[in-house]
Amino acid sequence: MDYSELDQRLPEPAPIHLRYDQLTPQTEFTPHSHRWGQLNRISLGLIELDLVEQEQGERLLAAPAEFLIWVPAGVRHSASVRQAMCYTSVYVGAEAAARLPGLPCLIPQTPLLRALLEDFCQRGVTAIEDPWDRRQAELLLERLVQAGHQHSYLPDSRHRQLAPILAAIRAHPADNTTLAQWAQRVYGTERTLARHFQRELGMSFVQWRSRVRLLRALTWLREGRAVQDIAADLGYGTASAFIAMFNKQLGYSPERYRRQLAEGMS
Repeated sequence: MDYSELDQRLPEPAPIHLRYDQLTPQTEFTPHSHRWGQLNRISLGLIELDLVEQEQGERLLAAPAEFLIWVPAGVRHSASVRQAMCYTSVYVGAEAAARLPGLPCLIPQTPLLRALLEDFCQRGVTAIEDPWDRRQAELLLERLVQAGHQHSYLPDSRHRQLAPILAAIRAHPADNTTLAQWAQRVYGTERTLARHFQRELGMSFVQWRSRVRLLRALTWLREGRAVQDIAADLGYGTASAFIAMFNKQLGYSPERYRRQLAEGMS
């Protein structure tokens, strides 16, 4: 097993072990695996993992910073980071990892999860030695189990009615066709399509389209495009409507994201 060299120098997590890095733009991690389960946490932007799974084959798992990416022990993967950022790797011991999903997935950072991790990060905790830190780590693991998970940030579907809708939105994120209008085009009803979105993708039509737009916006912001232009090209009538979507998805504004990018590159 081609374990990461860093793994060889780390003690076994008890129950977790944290590692911190400041990543530069266009950082690439070559294919590797870990002896223990790993939570990947970034400060902003997008992280992309190329996974090789025995059950699923190869797939790309990408997520913005409000999600943690969970990779079980032994799963071979490589990673790409497009912008400078703070990165935290949380290794999880075997006993605790057994309670988390058996396949790589996304775990939403709830406010409590974010606060617990941020406290560890601010204090630079690595190995868990203090009894209070152990209690905090145990609470963190408990909340990770309760937070639920998603197989993909932008799930796909081959459903005969959904597939053409998803393909059209991926190709043209600015398309403002309503769900009722799509229902007419695919010979269904709005209510039926809404049920298909929830059952097949785990979210609403509007939520899925917003995620497509967010991923495109992150790319354009990194390229230096103006917020007003991005809003218009993503189908928003005003820049404020786009900013509201961005804030809802990531918890901060496009301009703050751009400032963080600039600070990370300076």
